[in-house]
Amino acid sequence: MDFYDLHVEIEDLKEIDEVIEISKKLGYSGIGITFKYANLNDLNELKKIKSEIDLVSCVEISAQGVKELKRKISKARKIVDIVIVSGGDYKINRAAAEDSRVDILSHPEYKRMDSGVDHIIARAAGENNVAIEINFHEILETFRKIRAHVLGHMRNNIHLALEYNVPIVITSSARNKWELRGPRELAAIGQAIGMSLEDSMKSISDIPKGIVDENRRKLRVVSHG
Repeated sequence: MDFYDLHVEIEDLKEIDEVIEISKKLGYSGIGITFKYANLNDLNELKKIKSEIDLVSCVEISAQGVKELKRKISKARKIVDIVIVSGGDYKINRAAAEDSRVDILSHPEYKRMDSGVDHIIARAAGENNVAIEINFHEILETFRKIRAHVLGHMRNNIHLALEYNVPIVITSSARNKWELRGPRELAAIGQAIGMSLEDSMKSISDIPKGIVDENRRKLRVVSHG
């Protein structure tokens, strides 16, 4: 089974060799090196790196409004393997779910009093194959007194995702090599908040790998078109 963590944020690519080595020891076949939209030019450096595991190019897009979001998606979609939208604002959550060019909606519950996903968003995400991310870093960094609050929102999003056939991916969202987590540790998080063992394992293997393979196929078609 090929395990993928599609959200690893490494601010300094000088650390990439250690990140690759640790990820390999943890059992990953691939990791998503995730850049902020403003740092897209760093993709050129990523392409030069030789690795024994698959390095997936990802961008996390933040936007103040839907128009800005669409503009950024249009640019990023042509050059990266994975497009992640940083959620939280309801309009951004919905716009991301309704856009088939988006691969992952990250932390839709961020800074909200609800889960950020309702039946409208879940239905759109299912139709457009936009995955909802369960982000280990967010759980880790949440203050203990509101952690149960956040986990409750994640449980709700999992319930809706399963109801509307929305892909789920579980990621470490590691900011450095120390925050990397093994596949089974991430799968355990999924189980703890309402996923079956089978679904949890798929969220770190078949689902992320399938997204990567399909996007690379499309990029090849575009580049040879």
